Amino acid sequence: MDTSNSKNNYEVIIVGAGPAGSTCAILLAKQKRKVLLLDKSVFPRDKICGDAVSGKSINTIRELGLLEELSKQEHGVVEGVKLVAPNSNEVVVPFRKANGLDCAGYCVKRKTTDFLLSKKVKEQKDITFLQGVTVSKLIKNEQDVVIGVETQHKDNKQVYYAKIVVGADGSGSVVSREVGNKPNPPQHLYMGVRAYYDNVDGLEKNIELFFIDDVLPGYLWIFPIGDKKANVGLGILASDMKKRKIHPNTLLENAIKNSDKLKKRFSKSTRDGNIGAWTIPLGSYKKKLCGDGWVLIGDAASLVDPFSGEGFGNATSSAKFCAQTINDVFANEDEKNKNDNNKPDINHLTCIQLQKYVQEVETKLYPEMDITYKLQRAARVNFLLNMFINKAATKPEFKQIVIDMLASNEQKKKVEDPLFYIKLLLP
Repeated sequence: MDTSNSKNNYEVIIVGAGPAGSTCAILLAKQKRKVLLLDKSVFPRDKICGDAVSGKSINTIRELGLLEELSKQEHGVVEGVKLVAPNSNEVVVPFRKANGLDCAGYCVKRKTTDFLLSKKVKEQKDITFLQGVTVSKLIKNEQDVVIGVETQHKDNKQVYYAKIVVGADGSGSVVSREVGNKPNPPQHLYMGVRAYYDNVDGLEKNIELFFIDDVLPGYLWIFPIGDKKANVGLGILASDMKKRKIHPNTLLENAIKNSDKLKKRFSKSTRDGNIGAWTIPLGSYKKKLCGDGWVLIGDAASLVDPFSGEGFGNATSSAKFCAQTINDVFANEDEKNKNDNNKPDINHLTCIQLQKYVQEVETKLYPEMDITYKLQRAARVNFLLNMFINKAATKPEFKQIVIDMLASNEQKKKVEDPLFYIKLLLP
């Protein structure tokens, strides 16, 4: 199949313009790569999420030159996390401050954050950004190499070609499905619901996680987004949700109305809009990340933290690894052919050429997610949760251990050490 003369030819096609796709596109464009970015939505659009921007996310937002503008949007300030145990004990654990900020990060509606990213995308002359366009399938050649995508916009079908197709199209990724990846099994998939509430009492500069009987074995969160407004949601494994005879929306509403820890705080609140639901593919389930002509990043690659359900940081980190790998491959080919006036067109990127990206994910993202998966499993045991939070609240030395665990991947490994649980059980 000869596509060399097609007007719809690009170096890179990226499917999905969320944090992963937009970040990857911008970083590629900065190296003057010809990018086609496609999204089925039109921005600004709502995106169901916890809305936290901290840690890795802040670093990426700064790198893209958007931190100052983001800080001007309506947001809540995050300095730490409040953990609430099934027995109602609670502890506030401070986060490490982000570089250049006097706090750990912000909570900003994803509608706002993603719109800022989309505006940055539009500033890049080497990015063609098409919105409201659905990718219906991948185009492959006789050797089963992905060479492009077929799109649908209203009644109009188009085919676009590229040397590499990047799947950044979320948990229901068309790219991932088309290359043969199976969906996450229920035990590695969170069901998430989220709503915005106005006039919520008791909001502080902390995100709050409630491991309470009303929602166990799931957890409920309250994230401040400014001016007594909060992002309130529920995360529960799909495998656990199947065992319940109640819709997750009802589970969230009942917890807010009936929990002793929550009902007073929401007694004067009103919900702003509907409760939204989405699936969250956890990094405890490993997908194939690349093949000849394609690569996956972000939620499409199942890179969400198995304990917290946070995906923004790993999405943008994977996008950076991916963009760097693709840029390096193209740069190497350009260097080899720079003195050849009849230089051949660069072939489609192979999985072997993309191994640097795979190695980055395996060494920088998977180890932390493997540990937080163990934390998730431990958090299903009520007595361990009660003892863990109670000890952090009453023993300064144990609270420091928790602080260190939140800040350091090495310290997170304590969850794998039997001595950690012996210390937990000791008075």
